[in-house]
Amino acid sequence: MPKLLRTLAAILTVAVLTCLVGFVRARVTGPAESARGWMIGLLVCFGAMGLAALYMAAVGVYHTILALFGWDGGPGILRKNPHYLPGSDEPLADDTPLKPPLN
Repeated sequence: MPKLLRTLAAILTVAVLTCLVGFVRARVTGPAESARGWMIGLLVCFGAMGLAALYMAAVGVYHTILALFGWDGGPGILRKNPHYLPGSDEPLADDTPLKPPLN
């Protein structure tokens, strides 16, 4: 999924730059009406960027709520996670044997 998102971001970046250059060139060299298609392309690209920004903001709010209440496995900020063990979120050294869970 991250590779797909990076690819889509790269395509969107190229599309924005292409529409921007096309818009400026059409506006400078020809009549104003010739730049209309490029302007619509820019507006579509900016709309896609706005949707991506809303998605990223929603993910940020989601992860903030998880961290506040300790639902992400961490200690929690507002409500302490009773199952959190201090140091359990620290990375282990390479080749460290893992202990079986105590039941």
